[in-house]
Amino acid sequence: MLEPRRILRPNTAKSAELQIIIWFLEAGWELFTPVADLYGTDLVVRHSETRELLAIQVKHKQPGSMNEGHLQNDWKEHEPSFDYLVFFVPEKLRGLIIPRHKLRKPGKWFIFYADDGEGHSRGPVRPLFREYAFEYAGVAPEHRATAFADFFSHVHSLNRPADPVA
Repeated sequence: MLEPRRILRPNTAKSAELQIIIWFLEAGWELFTPVADLYGTDLVVRHSETRELLAIQVKHKQPGSMNEGHLQNDWKEHEPSFDYLVFFVPEKLRGLIIPRHKLRKPGKWFIFYADDGEGHSRGPVRPLFREYAFEYAGVAPEHRATAFADFFSHVHSLNRPADPVA
């Protein structure tokens, strides 16, 4: 008798990273992936307009989690070594693009989404993070890459240091 095949569960962390990578590539951005993730950088992109290299850490909602907006605060004592955190909820095609300076706070957790009717952090985005939030469930699949890259550029433009006056 043949043994049943073992079912492998997808690596959801890699799936979230892959979706973000695909969106950047489909939007025409140059992208690099580190061989070793020693400093919390999952990917590096070259901004399509400014040509800057930007380090990105991708985090995702844990599968089956009732609190999809919780992320452990690993940066209480120091600013992250990456430029942007992309927090992604694949099931809802929503997330946040947060600049590193917004990740410095006391406490054990970041809670990105408000509580829903059942008391779980999976409701609307909290006002503190609203300017960094994206949601693409209502966007046609062929337009999501452009929408993501445009929103990333928008967040980056809001958080770039001002150019020195000549």
